[in-house]
Amino acid sequence: MLTLILALSLCAGDDDTAATTALDRFKTDYKAKDASGRAAAVTELARTQHEKVWARLGQMLVVDEKEIRIAAAKGLVGVTENTKNAAAYLRAATAPNAKEPVVLAAILEALGKVKDASGAPEVEKNFKSKQIPVAKAAIEAAGEIGSRGSVEPLIDTLKWLESNAQDAPAYGAGGGGAKTPAVGGNGTSDASAKERDAALRPVVLKTLAALTKTSHSSVKEWSDWWRAEGAKFMSGK
Repeated sequence: MLTLILALSLCAGDDDTAATTALDRFKTDYKAKDASGRAAAVTELARTQHEKVWARLGQMLVVDEKEIRIAAAKGLVGVTENTKNAAAYLRAATAPNAKEPVVLAAILEALGKVKDASGAPEVEKNFKSKQIPVAKAAIEAAGEIGSRGSVEPLIDTLKWLESNAQDAPAYGAGGGGAKTPAVGGNGTSDASAKERDAALRPVVLKTLAALTKTSHSSVKEWSDWWRAEGAKFMSGK
């Protein structure tokens, strides 16, 4: 037993040393003037698996330019232990990056790849994002996380996509002969609503099929299935 304890202590010491070395090297490399150089430094840092490194990557999710933040998100995907902490760093970075769709999409994608259940509520919040890349990343992330709780929000998203696309009037319907998209009663423009439906509907259907192991192609079919089977599905029976 004593031999085992000593061996574990030595391993922990080696890991700490490796993390310290990686962080020291990062301080130097991060001084690069160009964003691509700093992003490369973040990527290199992420190769070292250690809580201190993950914490530093978490800090990098909310500083500097978009390229650096995206590199930090991708770096946290490599966390193989204590995924709850990795998910926590990613969740905390969603609000500060709400106005940066490309970064937010990368963070949501990373949440999916980390596969920790604690990330499910955060990705669900973004199913109805008006930014297609953000919504797509969130929906796909839900499929990777695999939470049963994501199914009802996905069905609701399917309804939302269809309703908005149907509500939106044709171009120029707003009067005055304008060639810009008209606006429907719920304030959704024809162009964005129809484009979102076309882009996201297949993703939602694919994710629902993966989560439920069943397949339907319409809002009505999924709504009927949920009313009939939802409680049983949520119970896991």
